[in-house]
Amino acid sequence: MSRKTNSNNAMKNLDGIIEKIDHHIGGKEKIREDALKTSRDIIICCRKGIQQLHRDQMDDANNFIQQASAKLTQLYDDTKDYADIFHAGFVENAAQEFVEIYCLYNIMKGEDLPDPDTIQTTYSAYLLGLCDVVGELRRAALDFMLEGNTEKANDYLEYMDRIYDAIMSFDYPSALVPIKKKQDMIRGLIEKTRGELVVSSCEQRIQEKTHEFHGILDQVNEEKNNRKKKINDNKEEEDIDIDKVW
Repeated sequence: MSRKTNSNNAMKNLDGIIEKIDHHIGGKEKIREDALKTSRDIIICCRKGIQQLHRDQMDDANNFIQQASAKLTQLYDDTKDYADIFHAGFVENAAQEFVEIYCLYNIMKGEDLPDPDTIQTTYSAYLLGLCDVVGELRRAALDFMLEGNTEKANDYLEYMDRIYDAIMSFDYPSALVPIKKKQDMIRGLIEKTRGELVVSSCEQRIQEKTHEFHGILDQVNEEKNNRKKKINDNKEEEDIDIDKVW
């Protein structure tokens, strides 16, 4: 009889425990959903801002940077008490996009790179975002090549080289910083851009020499025509003198 009574009294707190756990997980799910949305908003802001940078719309790009910065601060605040969400990957990806546009903006403005502590990003996000800047620098270099501005394109190739030299000093396991693939990617982008810049420079020199040759050819033809005209004028004068004699 006492055993049955004890059995009836067992687990009276089960419902309370389950409710507490459900409340915690439900709140965590909402944090995760909000964090996912915020991270997507950050990425969209950054990509739109990068488009404006390539169009030389610096003020518009800066507005997107400020929007992304505010959202990233919110994202960090929302996930700081949830380590598994913070380290899920999407938070870090959003931070990388922010670092990418901020660094590209400063480079195009001729300013120093932003410090990771100042813009409040993790060091790993900063490092990986800096790697991604190289792709956008290549895009800018190609635009300058199309414009025939090989000097500016060469400047951007130099920026790419400097970033590559800096990140090659990192040789840590991928579990700490997954940078190996980005190092290989950057090397390929630099080699490809350097080859295209050599071709572009050669084409520009050919065009310059061709233009110079056409200028010399026009000058020769002009002098030739002037000599012909002078000969014809002299001949007419001689004909006139003969007629006078006769």
